[in-house]
Amino acid sequence: MLYELSTNGYTVGMYPTEAAARHNVAYMPSGCYTIREWTKDGEYLMFDPSTNKQYDLKK
Repeated sequence: MLYELSTNGYTVGMYPTEAAARHNVAYMPSGCYTIREWTKDGEYLMFDPSTNKQYDLKK
């Protein structure tokens, strides 16, 4: 699993754990951020809203 940190539709970074993504939000400017859990399927990353988690955070 990989965790994508994004804001306003732009990817800020990809992290190996959800905790690492949340930790990096603390260093970002104020705003709304989204953390999405991506599953690796061979060479591809997949996001399925029915099985993968998505968190919306406000700072």
